[in-house]
Amino acid sequence: MKRILGITLLSLLFANCKENLNTDKNLFDYPSTEYTKDSSNKTVEENKEEISNNNDKNINAWTFYKISENSISETQKETKDEVINKFKNLKIDIGEKNVTVGNICTFEFYKSVKTPIRYYENAKTAKLYESIFLKNGFKLGNEITVYQSLYPEKACEIPWDELIIIDNSLVIVYDDYLVFFKKGSSPNKNDCFSNTKITNLPITTSLINGNNVWNELDCNISDLKTRDYLRLPDIKDVKVFIIADFNFDDFRYTLVTLKNDKIITKKDVGFAKEGDKPNTVSEFTEFEVEKDYVFTLNTKTKKGDNFKILKSEMFKIKDDGLIEVVK
Repeated sequence: MKRILGITLLSLLFANCKENLNTDKNLFDYPSTEYTKDSSNKTVEENKEEISNNNDKNINAWTFYKISENSISETQKETKDEVINKFKNLKIDIGEKNVTVGNICTFEFYKSVKTPIRYYENAKTAKLYESIFLKNGFKLGNEITVYQSLYPEKACEIPWDELIIIDNSLVIVYDDYLVFFKKGSSPNKNDCFSNTKITNLPITTSLINGNNVWNELDCNISDLKTRDYLRLPDIKDVKVFIIADFNFDDFRYTLVTLKNDKIITKKDVGFAKEGDKPNTVSEFTEFEVEKDYVFTLNTKTKKGDNFKILKSEMFKIKDDGLIEVVK
């Protein structure tokens, strides 16, 4: 898989992308990700022992979840629907010794755990992929689990020669797309959010008021009639949506967080109050969201011909999907 990643990045990276990391330590300072421990130098026997002694981490029955919103370097040859149709009914089993990819192939594996820099071979590429994963609702994190054939001559063909696990998802690269698999029953059939577009943080008022920002859901969230949405990057297992209800000059923005498709938080973060005269607004609340999921809400009321801030509040979404006030 890493060989494919390298090829697809040729059009995105400079020729000197693989510079000496020991002399460019500024590249290691990423605010959202720490790249630390690396166990990739373990011997095969140590890895086999680790597998047998960690049955609680044994992962079975991975099924298709989604593909990336866009191809990595825009060199894809197939459509998204064609890629989805190839994998939507596929099941991958990872047992104590073997990986089984549907009826396609089976191999005895060894497992290694690498830092993103170690796996992607340099800091720039790791940072690039951190951004790509975030755009698709996944966090690259500190460790990448890699499954490869214990016997290279018996390895499966590309893209099954190497499987990686990132953010509780199994990932391969196929036709320049990232293909994600989740543990359990086929979420692509039951999860109407699986192909929703991710909008990266921060969210500003100018972005919210821009054209072609809001997307349309294929399902209903929290019994809200509207289906216009912004989906923010997930917080671990928590999905974060802002649902918009537009009605001429009136609007309402509702923050909804979901875990296991159950509502954790539902809060209005923006709205407009109609004025005394038709098609006028007397008061409105607008919001912005920082990279750390801190929301700022400003309520403005009309004073003469202008709007003045009446009150402001700040809160943050926690890892469990609940919110807490920020002072």
